[in-house]
Amino acid sequence: MFSRPCRQAVDWAETLLPTTPGVTRAVVIVTDATQLGLWRPLLTGTEPTSAAPVMLRRHDRRSLRGWAQRVNMFHTDDRLDRLYGLTSGWPLLVDRAHRLHRELGDPDEVLRRMAGLLTGGAEARGFAEGTGVFADPLLATGYQALDAEFKDGSFDIDSAVTAVAVQIEDEHEAQWIVACLDALQVFDREDTHVRLEPLLRQCVVLRG
Repeated sequence: MFSRPCRQAVDWAETLLPTTPGVTRAVVIVTDATQLGLWRPLLTGTEPTSAAPVMLRRHDRRSLRGWAQRVNMFHTDDRLDRLYGLTSGWPLLVDRAHRLHRELGDPDEVLRRMAGLLTGGAEARGFAEGTGVFADPLLATGYQALDAEFKDGSFDIDSAVTAVAVQIEDEHEAQWIVACLDALQVFDREDTHVRLEPLLRQCVVLRG
């Protein structure tokens, strides 16, 4: 179920009619993996609502270049390539690089530190948990089932649901788990197939 304030906000946006002609109403709820009760009906369509989820996506190379231009950092192609390789576009890690750059003022030193950032268990654990994959035991179980079944190989979403369903013995719940993992950006897309994003997968292993 929706948490009460979120559910109420959505209900009001749908049912409270403005008294002034031409006035519209809407509500924007910014949420994270601590509000999975809100995510489930939006991602699975199990509750009638006009609300539509918009996911915060990882940067691709093009958007990362645009970000670098906006913040006036990491200007060269080589630095941008290294930054993308070290962050895989995860906003958590791009923000970390941003903060380090503001602190150090040296993009090459920032990249050197980022390279060592996720090699230790504590940092890797913090990043893996920050993605939301471990926000719910079922999500963690689903992710681990996909890693065990496919490792670094590609697969389609139906195969992902099947692999999770075999693990938890509940196909309906497996559909929700895969939809939620997809929303958390744990997959790299390749046409009709996906694979587990390598940097997160590495950090999950280091997390233990």
